[in-house]
Amino acid sequence: MDPYSRQTSVVLTHPLGNDDLLYQGLMNEGVKVVCDAMIDTEQLNLGDDCLKNLYESRRIIFTSKRGVEYFFKQVKPADVLDKSFICIGKKTAQVLEKHGMKPWWVSGGRTASDLVKELQQAHVRPGEKWVGMLGELAENTLADGLRDVCHYSRYNVYRTIIAEKQNDTTLELLKSGKPMLVVCTSPSCFTGFMNLYSELLHNEVGFASIGPATTKAMKKQEVTPAVVARLSTYEGLWQEIKLQLKPQYR
Repeated sequence: MDPYSRQTSVVLTHPLGNDDLLYQGLMNEGVKVVCDAMIDTEQLNLGDDCLKNLYESRRIIFTSKRGVEYFFKQVKPADVLDKSFICIGKKTAQVLEKHGMKPWWVSGGRTASDLVKELQQAHVRPGEKWVGMLGELAENTLADGLRDVCHYSRYNVYRTIIAEKQNDTTLELLKSGKPMLVVCTSPSCFTGFMNLYSELLHNEVGFASIGPATTKAMKKQEVTPAVVARLSTYEGLWQEIKLQLKPQYR
């Protein structure tokens, strides 16, 4: 896809929150936006063995805002005041702070791999118990990378639900053959889109990836993203999309 000098519509495949940066940015630039969320999430209940291990652990890792939100729907902040919290990204840390907790460590990177590299260099007492509160589809990057750092246990606190119904506006846009950019902020968003629309793809369809995990999912299906965020954040992705859709920003 070559978006330059042509009007390109954008399909956002993530659930929109309040003041969504990508949606607001695209609308402010006069770009046609189609909101077609490919995923939703639901809480997974933490079992008694998880809670026992949690209360015996020294540190708790959160990799996403949703992980924090679903965790505190089941655990009272007062019950984990003695814990140290580790977060990937400032947004995750901000949600933690809304629950009255200060993070012990906020990763300077944006992925689980980045966090592992940082914690492998941290000064941690040997034998500490840590737990990770993750989404069901998250890879085992933390478990693999923290083996020599601590005794790590993973628990899934939410699951991702993939959309099963096509969106009429997305269908119409695909059938028109006009240029479009499909923005994917997670591997699940990309997988959901391909499940529903892969047979309708054409040469005028490009994909935008928020980072390495999403790009990896695309390449597994022989899709090369037209846009890849250099920083795996909504802000980083927006900057790259803006450069593609609006050449005057280059």
